[in-house]
Amino acid sequence: MADNATVLAVWSGVFQIEEPNDARKALRVSERLSWLHQELEILRNQMQGVGFSEELYASPLNRIEQSFSTLLLQANWASCKQYLSADTLLALAFCIEILPDEEGQIAEADIDAIRSLIRELSGLLSSSALPNSLKTLIQHHIELIERALAQYPIVGAKALREAARTALGEIIEEKDSIKENQATEEINKLGTIWKKVNEVTDIAIKADKIAQIGQKAWAFLENLI
Repeated sequence: MADNATVLAVWSGVFQIEEPNDARKALRVSERLSWLHQELEILRNQMQGVGFSEELYASPLNRIEQSFSTLLLQANWASCKQYLSADTLLALAFCIEILPDEEGQIAEADIDAIRSLIRELSGLLSSSALPNSLKTLIQHHIELIERALAQYPIVGAKALREAARTALGEIIEEKDSIKENQATEEINKLGTIWKKVNEVTDIAIKADKIAQIGQKAWAFLENLI
């Protein structure tokens, strides 16, 4: 990317964001930069936890943090690129190498399968005869999963796990209405999607097992959807 391109244009390309105007594009880029900043803070805390001298990693992580500033979005890329020098990125690579690998990659085929199921459910919802409360719930769950998939390259499988936690609570609240409509294609498709999401998440996450939704919690839903 040319150094005279705007930072907004570069990040939009990195995050594969397509919006009709720069205002909306900036909002979506800002959201993702916030996710990156949160992950950087987690990395900083993890490095403190393993006992390495802070002087070895603090300065590079501070420079990376500066590159995430939304104040730079209208500046040219050279203004942001200066914070991402080769030695800074090498220090980041060392941090990642030092810390334990707690998560495996979700196969691209599984990500594509989830996206395909979402498209099918969206199509069903457009002509659905379900009660408005259930249509609203399903639409919200579609948005939860789409957001989690956008977060996944940045924060990993825990984005999908958090989406599943939120969804589980909402499904329990609407369990009576779901039972009344459990034979519908929309509800069956919703169940298929969440079981797929939890399957790939549980495989990917190697640590912190107790915090996962897990198959046991979602087996409860088999009586509902």
